Amino acid sequence: MTTLTPRRATARTADPRPARRRTDRTPYLLIAPSLVVLLGVLAYPLVKVVILSTQKWGVAQIFSASGAPSFVGADNYSKLLGDSEFWTVLLRTVVLTVAMVGLSMTIGFGVALLMRRVPDWCRRGITFALVMAWAVPTFISTEVFRWMTEYNSGVVNWALGMQPHNWYSDATQGLTVATAVVVWGAVPLIAITLYAGLMQIPAELVEAARMDGAGAWKVLRHITMPVLRPLLAMLTTLSVIWDFQVFNQIWILRNGAPAADYYTLGIYAYIKAYAGHDYGLASATAVLTVVALVGVMVVYLRQIAKIGDVS
Repeated sequence: MTTLTPRRATARTADPRPARRRTDRTPYLLIAPSLVVLLGVLAYPLVKVVILSTQKWGVAQIFSASGAPSFVGADNYSKLLGDSEFWTVLLRTVVLTVAMVGLSMTIGFGVALLMRRVPDWCRRGITFALVMAWAVPTFISTEVFRWMTEYNSGVVNWALGMQPHNWYSDATQGLTVATAVVVWGAVPLIAITLYAGLMQIPAELVEAARMDGAGAWKVLRHITMPVLRPLLAMLTTLSVIWDFQVFNQIWILRNGAPAADYYTLGIYAYIKAYAGHDYGLASATAVLTVVALVGVMVVYLRQIAKIGDVS
């Protein structure tokens, strides 16, 4: 009797070494020219500011031929962090940034939702108005708001029935006007960007949720917000970076001479540099501002990475 021996399947031995992934260098080559330009434009001023922040730079060093700046190390930072006015200005800047970003994002998101619901002709009109508002330079829009809040003939005073009224005698009211100018300029970009994101949400998904009994709030919370999360993170971060450096609106509203109650970090650094002639201290303020904004960027990039991992 013959015994049949089954053939043994020859299994391929897997290579224990991890396969090397070929790196596509094309994106790096495409972005290289932009990086070179950015380094050329930004690297030297940034390095120069860092160097100035560790030196004593004043009137003597500017007008004296032999008055070379002396190295003082971290003295400018110690002086700055020990100044109570600096902490007041920093707190005011943070509060203004939160108010400006919060109002800008809320109003912009509301306008985007409105644009999705109105007829086409109305949406075109809203889009045209947003683009026109966005195209107006900051100087002109700020001057318009200053005219609207003018003491004697301001249209805002007339509409509120409180004519005459000085909006800038109190810093709280004056900064409210500055916040309105910033929000006016920020809403168009936010609204148009979020509307473009809303148009990417499949209508079938929203319709299915409504058929399952989901109301407007649940659709917004469980469908709209998750889809728009990357856009919201990007716009919020950019708004924080822009509004944390607000300068022009306050400076123009106060005719180039804001009182101390109007100081933000940008104005504080400018006053220290060009009114107090303490360029080392002003440079230290600028460096701390950049460090704070870099921290915001790190948080933003981490959030974007988490969103990418989830999706």
